[in-house]
Amino acid sequence: MDIFPFETIREGQKDFMKDVEKAINEGKNLIAHAPAGIGKTAAVIAPSLKDSLESGRTIFFLTPKHTQHIIVIDTLQRIKNKFKTNVIAVDIVGKQWTCPFNVRNLSSREFNEFCKAKKKDELCKYYNNVRKGKLSKNSRNIIKEIKNRLMHSEEIKEICLDNMLCPYEICIEVGRDANVIICDYFHIFSQPIRKAFLSKLQKDIKNSIIIVDEAHNLPERVRNIMSYNLTEYSLRQASLEAKILGHDQLQEDFIDILKILKEFGKGMKPDEEKFVKKDDFIEAVSKKLNLKYEEFIDRADELGDKILKIPNRHRSYSNTVAKFLENWIGPDIGFARILKKYKFTALSYRCLDPSISCKEIFENSHSAILMSGTLFPLEMYLNVLGLNPGRTVLKEYKSPFPKENRLLLLIPGITTKYSKRSEFMYGKYARIMSEIIDNVPGNVAVFFPSYNVLESVKEHLSKYKISKELLIETQEMKKEERKYLYNRLIALNDNNGGILMGVQAGSLSEGVDYPDNLLNSVIVVGLPLEKPDLEIKALMDFYDFKFNRGWDYGYIYPAMSRALQAAGRCIRSETDRGAIILMDERFRWKNYYKCFPSDYDIIITETPIKYIKKFFDR
Repeated sequence: MDIFPFETIREGQKDFMKDVEKAINEGKNLIAHAPAGIGKTAAVIAPSLKDSLESGRTIFFLTPKHTQHIIVIDTLQRIKNKFKTNVIAVDIVGKQWTCPFNVRNLSSREFNEFCKAKKKDELCKYYNNVRKGKLSKNSRNIIKEIKNRLMHSEEIKEICLDNMLCPYEICIEVGRDANVIICDYFHIFSQPIRKAFLSKLQKDIKNSIIIVDEAHNLPERVRNIMSYNLTEYSLRQASLEAKILGHDQLQEDFIDILKILKEFGKGMKPDEEKFVKKDDFIEAVSKKLNLKYEEFIDRADELGDKILKIPNRHRSYSNTVAKFLENWIGPDIGFARILKKYKFTALSYRCLDPSISCKEIFENSHSAILMSGTLFPLEMYLNVLGLNPGRTVLKEYKSPFPKENRLLLLIPGITTKYSKRSEFMYGKYARIMSEIIDNVPGNVAVFFPSYNVLESVKEHLSKYKISKELLIETQEMKKEERKYLYNRLIALNDNNGGILMGVQAGSLSEGVDYPDNLLNSVIVVGLPLEKPDLEIKALMDFYDFKFNRGWDYGYIYPAMSRALQAAGRCIRSETDRGAIILMDERFRWKNYYKCFPSDYDIIITETPIKYIKKFFDR
């Protein structure tokens, strides 16, 4: 608390800071449900940085999105300015996002293979200027500047590229002496990346404090990091790579594996799925190619390395295929092997158990703080992430918002449940929504469970005369287009307001802040339940097997987390006022209702307008 950057400490923030300090001092973990507005970033940084400066431990501050790095750097800058601390911090984003080559369209795995080949063959001048021999005088000067100033990753990138240096390698040099390293989940929770990352930084996880921001995202993100896919497209492209280099046999081999995929999918209809046994696929490949399975992996990998040596070649599908085949040999428990028929056939090895990676981190780090405004129930995250119950504290903090500043309404009699969807239901949604919008001054955000439901309700909404401008998020929208919607919403706030329509678990409903009462109301339409495909069923079966909580952990709780994240966009500070409208009768069902925070005073009503008028007339 000695280096807290602000003049006053908010309600709930002080308790959170004390618990963080206690957890670090005792070498324990803390899973914290800390509502928006409590000031999580400052509350977790102040005690952890104090420990780092005294003990030499490294803080890894992990976020799911680059935009959240800025808040951390700004908070550290405040501390440095106020207390004149000699803090060193570095903002590290994925190597791919700072790379000067045109590699944005590569998958992370493809980029890693490309980068590895470029460095190995000394074909990257940016890397060579940093790593070839001793650090150049230019490199040392820039490293010194970054250590003295706290910079965002974009600023680091600009300075490095102006000097023909690899931004990632410069960040690694800074990171070796850093108290705080801000990075993405995958830097620590991807097993192969973590090993290389920590080795280059010369850091040890045992001497580290792990802070996981927006931790409700962690289970799904880790499962995705540890999953692999094999598609018809990647096999055809790998075959073309073999043809380019004159490897006739390998060219045929890739096509033969493609035939195996099609044979496995024979008789399946579009969107149909089935489970595939590990040994069945391995035996089919060995028999078809008349070659040991592992030997083919080596040949495909070698081809991929040769492909990446071709000038301006940034992708190797041969490496992608080899990586899938290598991981396919992995364990059955905690994974699902699924063949799906789209317009093409795809085979996937999907991770179901994020604790395979997470448990090792949380067991070996000095302390870990997992925080989010929607960690409900806390026990689920303890279980699915594999934290030790005897070493982990679970804590829910009260919202700092004055209760009278927030109106919470639940409207029954409507639902987006798949079996109840109809034009009549969409029309009912549109009618109620139009009345709410007319009675809310300023901006309104409406978050739907899917783009299909959004489009269906929007069609019916067009029948009503609404004075506010519609701002619609689409599935294909790029980052710049979403930013335009956000800026347009700001412009409309002083002029009658606008209606932002997006999806739950989308870019606009998570990770985007709406400060200064930018939203006067948020309408949450329906529950964003996952389509019960084979992966979701396998996930539920796995959580049933492991915790006897398959339905809750695999289906209900993740959907409620997305809905609560959307609802939380409304009120971001103690001075904001707003109405949160929950539009689905299932929110009142016991299994869902128990997921709401304890300070949610929900009014269930079929006449929301009288409450809305009274609230905004005050």
